[in-house]
Amino acid sequence: MRLLKALCPSWVLIGVDIISNLMNEIKKSWQIFNWLKPDFKSFWPGLTVILIIEVSGALMSVASAIASKNMIDYAVAERLNLAGLAATVFAALIIIRLFMGVGESLLSVRILESSSNVMRQRLFRSLLVTEWEPLSAFHSGDLLTRLTSDVNNVTNCIVNVIPGIFSLGVQLVASFVALLYYEPKLAFLAFVLGPSNVIFSRIWGRKLKHLHIRVQESESSYREYIQEAIQNFVIIKSFQLEQQNYKSLQELHENRMKWILQRNRTTLAANNVIAGGYWTGYFLAFGWGIVKLAQKTISFGTVTAFIQLVQQVQSPFIGIARTFPQVIAMAGSAGRLMELETMAIEKTTERVPKLTTVGINFHRVSFAYADGNTILDKVTTEILPGQLVALVGSSGQGKTTMVRLLLALLRPTDGEVYFTDIAGGRYQVSSSTREWLTYVPQGNTLFSGSIADNLRSGKPDVTLEEIERAARLACAWDFIQGLPQGINTCIGERGHGISEGQAQRIAIARAFLKKAPVLILDEATSALDMETEIKILRAVKELTQHSTCLVITHRLSALGVCSRVLRIRDGKLIEEKNDDIYSNNPLRCLGD
Repeated sequence: MRLLKALCPSWVLIGVDIISNLMNEIKKSWQIFNWLKPDFKSFWPGLTVILIIEVSGALMSVASAIASKNMIDYAVAERLNLAGLAATVFAALIIIRLFMGVGESLLSVRILESSSNVMRQRLFRSLLVTEWEPLSAFHSGDLLTRLTSDVNNVTNCIVNVIPGIFSLGVQLVASFVALLYYEPKLAFLAFVLGPSNVIFSRIWGRKLKHLHIRVQESESSYREYIQEAIQNFVIIKSFQLEQQNYKSLQELHENRMKWILQRNRTTLAANNVIAGGYWTGYFLAFGWGIVKLAQKTISFGTVTAFIQLVQQVQSPFIGIARTFPQVIAMAGSAGRLMELETMAIEKTTERVPKLTTVGINFHRVSFAYADGNTILDKVTTEILPGQLVALVGSSGQGKTTMVRLLLALLRPTDGEVYFTDIAGGRYQVSSSTREWLTYVPQGNTLFSGSIADNLRSGKPDVTLEEIERAARLACAWDFIQGLPQGINTCIGERGHGISEGQAQRIAIARAFLKKAPVLILDEATSALDMETEIKILRAVKELTQHSTCLVITHRLSALGVCSRVLRIRDGKLIEEKNDDIYSNNPLRCLGD
């Protein structure tokens, strides 16, 4: 490579570099096009109509310039009939363009919204089947920005900008041909000035793409902070962090504003240079027309046509140059969206059979997170169908990791996690085996909406009798009946409007309704008093006579109904006897 650089002239190397960059951009553009095709397949007819309207409008602009020339020339020549006919054609072209503009606007809005929805659904569906671990690395605020702002950038470019570029191209050719007919020298002069605008704007393309990505990233950070602050207002208020959070948000705003202004300054600088080229062409056309008019070699109508046609030769170049930032923004946003589909997809298997009894097996399972921290070290255990097992241990020892492995949210670094049936069949954990699981996680996991809607998440076709039975077993029916609208009472985000303990009981009732052969309770009764907790755990034991239940807990009251107790410590899993736990210290927390 050094020898090549030494032997070749600098202009050759520059040319090679330009061609190489151009080929890379063509390749990236083709990748984006192929990525977008499925989302816009059903919208091609509508986009074709928009393109036809745009092209027709461009041709009508040229026809209007010619009609105005004839109207003026005929009027000066006192040929009023022909002047009136030209005026009629001129007015008709304007009216037709107005109606076509209305139709195009209505159609483009419809396609824009529909295609945005299709793209968001596609990406959302992709996120739903993406492996949990890489997905959890994205902040929800960043994902929201990509699914809103970035999707809008892409669809707006496809629906509005690209058809506009085609129409500008048609307008350029038609205007150049018309101007060439009237004044060839002026036509070539106007055409020479135009490409300089495009070349200049292209030079700024890479910088604008970089700035657009920075703006989108700063927008994500801004949204992320606002979202987390809204979700944690209680913490902010209790620790008196109002002023600190306000200052932090202001700093994020200033960072976002910095990138927006920098992008705006770059765009304005490019636009001003482009505008200078435009007005230069306009001034030359105007001056040329005055000279020719003074020499009486052209008519006044031809001067007006000159000015309009030069504008219409210059305008497409300017329009194309000014669309570069939008196309560049689209490419940057498309790259951010395509990144979401590069993550690994969940491991799936064929649809699992309907089973009423399922066992759990961990065979020499090890797991370490990306930072290298080993959580599980060759864990082996078998939980037989129908057993109710307590999983205890200090925080951070790996209890939740074991649950995530069962849910196929994580994959073991080594070893196997699988389910068994009574016939000896083995089934590797996957997204399909979640059909056998029902899960009550830590914290408030209710959706905004009615209590009935939340309960139906466990079983969409549930009857009122089934809801009542599950709610009674979860000790939730009495307080639900006391609410203003009973099970139709609406709750807010994260269960706003009911207590933490009430939210836990609704979540437990939701799990009961699924009637899955494996029930996982992850600190599911932590917000309940001991008496209520014991009632629910007894109900769990009653429900799990043929089901397997794994209870993660720090409280001793859960152990009275458990047939086994497994303790996780330093990555190892050991079995303890209930009597040993009570005899050591009946009052201590199981996490100690």
